[in-house]
Amino acid sequence: MNNNHHAGDHRKQRGDKGFTLIEILIAIVLVGILSAVAVVGISNLTSKGAKSACSASLDAAKAASVVYFTSNGAYPTTLTQMTTAQPNVPAPFSLPSGVTINAAAVGAPYPAAANMQAKSGTSWYLTMTAGAGGAAPTFVCQP
Repeated sequence: MNNNHHAGDHRKQRGDKGFTLIEILIAIVLVGILSAVAVVGISNLTSKGAKSACSASLDAAKAASVVYFTSNGAYPTTLTQMTTAQPNVPAPFSLPSGVTINAAAVGAPYPAAANMQAKSGTSWYLTMTAGAGGAAPTFVCQP
């Protein structure tokens, strides 16, 4: 009897049910492609979320400056003024969750901008510039 002939018969008998190396490599490549597509999709959602948060905060800050003017007779010159409660008057502007005021810019003299930024430092920035001569401040949001 030929040994090669017996080896072929043996494979038929045991019902070779394993995967070949090529099949495993193809599966790994497909999983890699799918995960790359998912990562790109998630990063796009994160970007859209940052833009939405920026836009909402911009609108809220504009409205809060009007509330501040109504309560105090003057427009705020920093974001800190709008986020600090005064006796018997609540703060007109609440910071979104996870957002802080950039302390380095807050102490700058008038009419310097005060910045509000996400703690991660990568999401978005809302910049307030005090209005000259008592005018309303301007706000710019950069996602």
